Amino acid sequence: MSLGIKKNDTVIVLTGTEKGKKGRVIDVRPKRDRIIVEGV
Repeated sequence: MSLGIKKNDTVIVLTGTEKGKKGRVIDVRPKRDRIIVEGV
């Protein structure tokens, strides 16, 4: 599945305990459908 999100994109967390927080993507792991967000 393609996430359409790249390194250095700014994203907003939509669900979970960090909901509403904003951060910069520092790593994308497409095989696991995960991204690592700075400060979250």
